[in-house]
Amino acid sequence: MIYQYHKLVRDKIPQEIETVGKKCSYSILEEEGYQKELDKKLLEEANEFIADHSAEEMADLMEVIEAIQKTHHLEKEKVETIRLEKKTKKGGFEEKIYLIEVEEEENNEVEDQNIEKKQQALWNNLQETDSVREVQQYIKAVNTVRGFEEQPIEERMLLLTEEIGELAKSIRKNATNMSTDINKQYNYDSIESEVADCFYVLASVCNKLEIDMFSSLKEKEKENIHRVWKK
Repeated sequence: MIYQYHKLVRDKIPQEIETVGKKCSYSILEEEGYQKELDKKLLEEANEFIADHSAEEMADLMEVIEAIQKTHHLEKEKVETIRLEKKTKKGGFEEKIYLIEVEEEENNEVEDQNIEKKQQALWNNLQETDSVREVQQYIKAVNTVRGFEEQPIEERMLLLTEEIGELAKSIRKNATNMSTDINKQYNYDSIESEVADCFYVLASVCNKLEIDMFSSLKEKEKENIHRVWKK
């Protein structure tokens, strides 16, 4: 059986695989692709550390950070100097201060531009070879940027049912011979677009409940293997 990975791994992983008698294939990334994969690896390791606050996961995270420093030519001494300057000016996180709100005049244009740039950066890292877990991590990150991460689970579930309804109406309009209300025939996007909306919201629901979609699917399919399906 061949297992697909399509991910950045440590330098000696292929050697370890071959040492135990297995075969593997890999390629050497160009610099641009390498930087994108490092960004994805950073998110992966950060999420793994959040799930398990261990020294081992912290070591993995720091290894990726060190690789990013090297590829972007960020000298450790310079980074440390900037860190200390910021700490002197703004402090660290030892006081455990949790900011609630700030009253100030709105500058929506600048804020909107910043949000758009953050979303663009996350979108640029999306690849066709991404795993379900990586896509779920992307949706969590982009939800945070868009301010949706604090949305209650009840609202997400309601939105999910709405999106499923829109998908059903889009299929009715574009893939069946069923009649539709002529006044609403332009209300729904393509089937592909509605499927994307459903997946996005479903992943958001899973993120809110801290459910790993890939693990859940694999466990469910393990059960389904032994079920008898009537034709």
